[in-house]
Amino acid sequence: MAKSSTTMASFKPFFFFFSSLLYFSTAQSPPPPPPPQSLINAAETLSNSGYISMSLTLELIADTVISRAAKNSLTGSALTIFSPPDSSFSDFGQPSLSHILLHFSPVSISLSSLQSLPFSSKIPSLSPSSSLYVTSVSSDSRVSINNVEIVGSPIYDDGYVIVFGIEDFFTQNFTQPETNRNPNFKSSPQCIRLDPFSRFYEVSLMLKSKGYLIMSSFLELQLIGFLKNTELKLTVFAPMDDAVVGFSGDFPVYQQLFLRHLVPCVLYWTDLNEMVNGTEFKNYVNGLSLTITKVNDVSFVDGVEITYPDLYYNDWVVVHGLQSLIPLPDQIDGEMHEDPVKPEVDVSIAPDRSEF
Repeated sequence: MAKSSTTMASFKPFFFFFSSLLYFSTAQSPPPPPPPQSLINAAETLSNSGYISMSLTLELIADTVISRAAKNSLTGSALTIFSPPDSSFSDFGQPSLSHILLHFSPVSISLSSLQSLPFSSKIPSLSPSSSLYVTSVSSDSRVSINNVEIVGSPIYDDGYVIVFGIEDFFTQNFTQPETNRNPNFKSSPQCIRLDPFSRFYEVSLMLKSKGYLIMSSFLELQLIGFLKNTELKLTVFAPMDDAVVGFSGDFPVYQQLFLRHLVPCVLYWTDLNEMVNGTEFKNYVNGLSLTITKVNDVSFVDGVEITYPDLYYNDWVVVHGLQSLIPLPDQIDGEMHEDPVKPEVDVSIAPDRSEF
């Protein structure tokens, strides 16, 4: 069997693993209704809660909202709506479409998430020319955005769409507040700036919608996703939740389990198809590698069939779905002896001297 070897410079991503991962691995809530139905339900709840003007407006622009959310590359399935009261519509009149879209964000943001965002954090909106900024600090009793306070808890939340009441319309062309105006701000040369939303947010949404909640949670917990100007190239081989749930209480293996499903480069499905049978890639686990093999036009990674190629991809990350976990080398050897019909997988383990 011909073999080519590709060795890549690897780096160690930062890891935060929380006990909440156990929830995702043991219980899956039923999927929310599709976005159009979510907006219909949200409009009805707004009307029943006394926000009649915003309810009618939402019914009129629902198609535009879904279209704009899709153009923002956030799958069109997550949305946060900030609703002014009817009195604001009476005083202001019917706002322009651009202005009303400022009150829609293509991310699903819970109240606790809003409370945790630092002062001056930018929140994306569907308005083409304006943005939203957090103007409250952690010590404030209420969250404010663009100097407009959020009123209480969400009016509506189905897992896709969240609706908050606010005291008035957001101001267009609001200037991002300077961080040093935050009374709690203390300058420190040791501090770094983190983005309020991880670059893994979009791929995480997609994985959750396809039943890969555990791998989605692993990606969401990576601190590197919140760092600016960080070069990152990644291929993720994502096993289904059913394959990972048996490790839900085994915290010591989480790091190795996650890392052995990554390759530090972008490998699209077309790239995998064009590779020489037996091409080997160094991955993130010291001493281990992943080998791509093919049998009758079916591609395998370390003997595991790639069942859902190109689940998600952009210019720096691609996700391929698997039905099962990528096994450790000793597991592969045992399975090959037990099942001689299974396609041969050659996994060579060479000492990793890259750190010496």
